[in-house]
Amino acid sequence: MIDAAERLAAQRGLAALTVQAVQESAGQRNKSAVQYHFGGRQGLVDALLATRMASASARRTSMLLALGVAPSARELVEVLVVPLIESVLSRRPSYWARFLIQAIGDPQTGLAALASVDHQALQAAQSRLEAHLVWLPPGVRALRVQSIFGYACVVLAAYEVGALPADLTGGALVTEIVDACCGLIDAPSSDRPSAVHPKKDRP
Repeated sequence: MIDAAERLAAQRGLAALTVQAVQESAGQRNKSAVQYHFGGRQGLVDALLATRMASASARRTSMLLALGVAPSARELVEVLVVPLIESVLSRRPSYWARFLIQAIGDPQTGLAALASVDHQALQAAQSRLEAHLVWLPPGVRALRVQSIFGYACVVLAAYEVGALPADLTGGALVTEIVDACCGLIDAPSSDRPSAVHPKKDRP
């Protein structure tokens, strides 16, 4: 039923994620199955999020612990987005990126998604990455770091529906997403054109 719920939301939107639709899609004849196993629709959504995010959270923690004392911005970007990429590439077919895009637009599901994330590893990586972005205003630093998830989800959703070039898969897709995310956080700020960029302004 977790797989059926993810697929329904990814393909038809969260509004289509009803208890009846999930049970029919899963071939479950017991009309009380969702209530019995998950306590209702939101319990099913919570279980879906916890199931899908568990491996990514463990991977993110492992990557963070493996970093040196002074990781590069790219290494921190990898900690943030590579576990998400791997969670999509490891499943065929995958609906996870499209589900997450739906969740972003739904306040209740979006909050449940945040609650399912390993906050300690995620927040540590985000804080360390923001500390690299000294040429940006503080509020923009947080926005840049948060926005890389949205970008990764959009590209991965395109991958799920076969909308990317045929050669952009596997390691090539991981590299491209990380490259683009690094470019996003590395861009200068028009509000602070005189700020010192540690790469571009170095003699």
